[in-house]
Amino acid sequence: MAYGGSAVGPPAVALGEAPAMRQVKLERECEMRIEVCPDSPLRLRLLTGTAEIFGTEIAPEMWLASPLGSNSQFLHGIEQRLKWMATLKLIIQQMNQGPRLIVVGPTDSGKSTLSRMLLSWAAKQGWKPTFVDLDIGQASITIPGCIAATPIEMPIDPVEGIPLEMPLVYFYGHTTPSPQLLWMFLKLVLCSVNAYLYKVLVKELAQILEDSFLEMQNPELQAW
Repeated sequence: MAYGGSAVGPPAVALGEAPAMRQVKLERECEMRIEVCPDSPLRLRLLTGTAEIFGTEIAPEMWLASPLGSNSQFLHGIEQRLKWMATLKLIIQQMNQGPRLIVVGPTDSGKSTLSRMLLSWAAKQGWKPTFVDLDIGQASITIPGCIAATPIEMPIDPVEGIPLEMPLVYFYGHTTPSPQLLWMFLKLVLCSVNAYLYKVLVKELAQILEDSFLEMQNPELQAW
């Protein structure tokens, strides 16, 4: 499967240094997670078999490079389908109309990773899902402080990430809809946030998506 990521050569090695390389064999329905420092380069290559990154298949014998400073977005795991995720995927496939799924959880619990995998699997099966990001604290589509939606027409590139050609974005202006205690001029004060505005923006975004789905020729292929 082809995607927009750039193919690169073997890992570059400074003069006098030995390449730090490791070969790992994954069992079926297992995963491997890789974490590196933000300023450390990371390259990987699939030698045999099949594997995925965030639900997108890796092309064999091609080096993939993680951009510096973006390792947390690029590689939280080289994923082969876990059993419960495969079961969820099968349930979605058997539906006559695209489902509407909401992924919730605490901070850094894997919401973005699961979302990207489901989107890539859906696109690979010929669906045309719409990714709606309501997390104003850790926005995946645009900058923090915004809610947004964007169509997904092909598996998400493991390097480039979510495509941004046609996003629908609403600016909220804060990273949380809840009041917070903030230090202001050496005094602890309660910062009031307009939660009502957040609800209005979410309803407006939902209405636009509903209207656009009604105008589509194949609404059964849509999901969000």
